[in-house]
Amino acid sequence: MRRRVGIAASAALLAAVVVAGAGGATPAGGTVPNINWVTLLPPLGSPTTPQPGPVAHCRVSSSKCVDTEVKRMKRLQAKLGCDHRAVFTTTYLTLTKVFRNLIRTQPDLYEHPHYLYTEDALFADVYFDTVHAYRDGATVPPAWRIAFETAASGNANGAQDMLLGINAHVQNDMPFVVAALGLRTPSGESRKPDHDAVNLVLNHAYQPVVDAIKDHYDSLVGYTNSDLTPLDDVAGLELVRGWREVVWREAERLANAKTQAERNQVASQIQAYAAGWARAIAAANLGLPPGYRATRDAYCAAHPIH
Repeated sequence: MRRRVGIAASAALLAAVVVAGAGGATPAGGTVPNINWVTLLPPLGSPTTPQPGPVAHCRVSSSKCVDTEVKRMKRLQAKLGCDHRAVFTTTYLTLTKVFRNLIRTQPDLYEHPHYLYTEDALFADVYFDTVHAYRDGATVPPAWRIAFETAASGNANGAQDMLLGINAHVQNDMPFVVAALGLRTPSGESRKPDHDAVNLVLNHAYQPVVDAIKDHYDSLVGYTNSDLTPLDDVAGLELVRGWREVVWREAERLANAKTQAERNQVASQIQAYAAGWARAIAAANLGLPPGYRATRDAYCAAHPIH
């Protein structure tokens, strides 16, 4: 019986549970059933400004903006090679491809797709700017610093690298992106239904992400016990869906801040919350042998992405 990474993870540390479940088998149909609990949490009041406008790499909002981000991520993925930061770049690339495919195959899924094209571009810009800032020795948010430092020298597994990146980009970055673009349409309609609908991307992308990491960066990711159930997938997906719900609430707090000092306080709390998750995820490499980093590097060198 093959041993799953982190099988002894404590239930008290949800991040470690997800690391343990990173290789769960998906149910028939390729998607994972989710409790649609986000629909039970209506959006709070918020202003109708700002509204989205042109952003870098998406001057005219269209599906071509998503194509551009796919190309940019492919270039970064190739440049990083076996650098452990490539795990999240590959995760992000896979998620973006799935998002693009859903837009093409289910055009009625999102009520305001042009808003999402702009959001996708701005969100990616924040990621690339952070990567470049860290490369240049500039200060980056704590959650990103922990993710990058773990990738540079930690003995983490591939699932941890994946989660560290998702945590930093979603919980640290996304509230500011959503608040910058606005939470409501000019007529006052909440954009939360489209935000929640993006959770479908997680369902479709989960297994492709796990496979990509397993095939190129960490051979243990995806190995399972014979008694594994789809509940591992559900736990992982619900964690990220929960993070995305927190994102919306934090964006509401940013949008509703009455003063710059209040907004600064909210921003500080957002960063501290994401950093707390990052520390927990980075510390959750349970059951890994010393020197596992070298094993991962050798495996990656023998399994390049073509």
